Amino acid sequence: MLSTLALAAALQVPAQAQELAPGTRYDPGIPTLEEVAGHGFREVVTPPDDVIRYMEALAAAAPERTRLMQYAESWEGRPLVVLVIGSPERMARLDEVKAGIARLADPRGLSDAEAEALLAELPVVTALMHGIHGDEISSSGAAMAEAYHLLAAMGDPDVDLILSESLVLIDPMENPDGRNRFVYQHSVAGARWPDEARISAEHDAPWPGGRGNHYLFDLNRDLFIQSQPETRGKVDIFLEFRPHIVADLHEMGGDATYFFPPTAPPSNPWFGERQVALMDVFGEAIAARFDERGFAYFNRDVYDLFYPGYVDMWPMGHGALGMTYEQAGAGGLRLRQSDDDLLTYGDGVLHHFTAAIETALTAARNRDRILRDYVAFLREGIALGERGPAEIVLHSAHDPGMAERLALMLVENGMEVFRASGPVTVGDRTLPAGSSFIVPLAQPAHRFIRNLLDAHVPMEEDFVRRQVERRANRQPDEIYDLTAWSQPLLWDVEAIETAPTGARGAPLTASEAAARPEVDSGGEGGGRGVGGGGGGSAAPLPEALVGYLVPWGTNGAAAIAEALREGLRVRAAGAEFTLDGRRFGVGTAIVRAAENGPNLRQRLAGIAARHRAEVVPIDDAYVREGMSLGSRSVRALREPRVLLVYDAPGRGYSVGWARYVLERRYGQRTTTVRASSLGRARLVDYDVVVFPSGNYGGVVGDGLLDRLRAWMQDGGTLITMAESSRWASRAGLLATEPERRGGRAESDDPPEPGTPEQPIDYLEAISPEDESPEGVPGAILRTRLDTEHWLAAGTDGEIGVLVEGSRVFRPITLDEGTNVGRYADLESLVLSGIVWEESRPQLVNKAFLIHQPVGRGQIVAFAEDPNYRAYAEATQLLFMNAILLGPGR
Repeated sequence: MLSTLALAAALQVPAQAQELAPGTRYDPGIPTLEEVAGHGFREVVTPPDDVIRYMEALAAAAPERTRLMQYAESWEGRPLVVLVIGSPERMARLDEVKAGIARLADPRGLSDAEAEALLAELPVVTALMHGIHGDEISSSGAAMAEAYHLLAAMGDPDVDLILSESLVLIDPMENPDGRNRFVYQHSVAGARWPDEARISAEHDAPWPGGRGNHYLFDLNRDLFIQSQPETRGKVDIFLEFRPHIVADLHEMGGDATYFFPPTAPPSNPWFGERQVALMDVFGEAIAARFDERGFAYFNRDVYDLFYPGYVDMWPMGHGALGMTYEQAGAGGLRLRQSDDDLLTYGDGVLHHFTAAIETALTAARNRDRILRDYVAFLREGIALGERGPAEIVLHSAHDPGMAERLALMLVENGMEVFRASGPVTVGDRTLPAGSSFIVPLAQPAHRFIRNLLDAHVPMEEDFVRRQVERRANRQPDEIYDLTAWSQPLLWDVEAIETAPTGARGAPLTASEAAARPEVDSGGEGGGRGVGGGGGGSAAPLPEALVGYLVPWGTNGAAAIAEALREGLRVRAAGAEFTLDGRRFGVGTAIVRAAENGPNLRQRLAGIAARHRAEVVPIDDAYVREGMSLGSRSVRALREPRVLLVYDAPGRGYSVGWARYVLERRYGQRTTTVRASSLGRARLVDYDVVVFPSGNYGGVVGDGLLDRLRAWMQDGGTLITMAESSRWASRAGLLATEPERRGGRAESDDPPEPGTPEQPIDYLEAISPEDESPEGVPGAILRTRLDTEHWLAAGTDGEIGVLVEGSRVFRPITLDEGTNVGRYADLESLVLSGIVWEESRPQLVNKAFLIHQPVGRGQIVAFAEDPNYRAYAEATQLLFMNAILLGPGR
């Protein structure tokens, strides 16, 4: 009898591939992973460099059927690639095929005959995405096996059908930096033999693990904001190829099995019924293949279809079908599960490979239906826009740059947006052109636009009722992610639905959107406002006798951060004033000609161009209303020396968000210091210390607390947020307290249980006496700001705040400090999302942003994380106000 290896050789079946697709014959001219990297698909967690080398080897071996495209480079310089696979005939005319796909993606003006011709000839495009979380390791192994199988399988009718009916895009590694971190940590901790114990070091990666990218972002929540290069490149590929089927392959807890759709409730109402119905087609096909091979799986549980910012959900907004696949993760090569079964890395590769190939096959078999459903979705979106409000006007009077940045973000997501050609009339209001942008709703992306811009996206009522019942019984809710993400609310931009305004000017372009930082503030009222030119070209500034004013806001703050970094002398207004008929708010930057060199005009023009910030030249500093420009309320600014506390016990996401906002969004130089080394830091060398969310009680002892207090007394600014604000309160740094459920201060004893009345109320009788406040599952709350306070500079006094969790802070008393931001009253509290009825009264008028003076310094405390996912733009500005305007006050 032939051995397995001998039989495999006789059949041209490499042993490593035989176990993936039994019975398949493979072309020996296509290299195996073992030939390139020295190991099989299921044997080793392949390092990022070898993943890329293997995809390059496959592309080189089959150039007539592939195109390997690098679509991005990670923060750490690693390439992100997609391998496009198709028949030789289709790949030879790939540009023509992409043009046809693009035409189908915008059916405006497309006749039925033209549509039928395209539907007859175009392929279905299937995108298989892998490894967006770097410690979810098996999917990248599967990706390499999928590519090998599609290119090397010989005489396989399923592969032949896939190549004849579709284009397949394989992204093998969406997060190379995270994967590299995991591989390194796993190899450092690896034992002589793979350890099955989950407590072992090789299964217990140190902070921050490999899930996030360099800035510790969850890249699977970054799709519409596109703050990270990995995501921006991915969306560019999506818009170039317009995939109709997108499967994103993940890992979950090690004691699970395998998940594929249909999904759990709730479903997002802006996704199409045809898309959701199509999930059953794929679910049944994968289930049949898993049953055939004896793989366990589950559906319709845990993973929902609501939040639009995932890799698989973003394409749903453009008419595709997106699906998440989840494999139980071994966290290494072997894991002993709690029921004593053994799970291996190779199992995960095999399961993902099987699901992915069946997905591509099912797409090919249903090409015609998928393309027709896709076109119908897009046409329905156009029709919805023709029946309802014609346009949405994005407008911000107090920060025009914010409105433009939001408009450009929509363009980055494949939506049409226009500059206003002149003043825009909306009802009885006339909005200036420079602060208004027009989003037509009769466009293919209509549903996606509404998903991002509507104040509220409702959940199914039955689902919400079930969550209320679960909460009453102290069971966790089944809400998987946020219940609110309205971008206008989080950016503090008006989104006004209107009939046709007749004010559409030039369309915003993809090249404008790609140039970050990217805004051109228009400005209202008098003065000679000059905006920075687009694309980084410096618009000339007029000579100014006195100097220049930079209105404070997102663009202005970023520009001033660079100006300070480049050594310009800048002062900030501590109160409002009116000059030349225009009102300027708190925080307005004053750049005096006499305090800067003779090339001030050129230097400031370049900075304004890069940030598209408004600069107002002034020849007369005589203020007739408000603060004088030489007042003691004017404070000199300097580049702040910032220390960001890094590492555990800080929460990885919060640390990464803060670091990204500081370094990348606003260009603020920052020193990161591990929490365990904070005691060795010379605090006198820093003006600002930032504690991201986390409980620092275990690393900040009494001695370091005393040093922090003394440092603040000497002028230091301490910033806390979310859980670090709770820690600061408990440590005695912050003169307020978190609350328990019902409003009791955390330090107070719980009430004594009373004698129950008869008959008892059952739910009341079983409720614990002492609980945390009812958690908020990611909603947006209306928050009032004190516009006379410098921390609120650049705002109009009201913003939306993303609230997630059960933190409630009592307002600070007047003798201790100022409640710069507080939640609104009961009737107007909730702007978007779900806030349980029981928790609303406790949140009313509670503190969101506290300023507490400490000697010549201060502590600035946020109740929530102001940098949440880098898309809470309004609260990010408050954070930067603390950084830039706080030192030296």
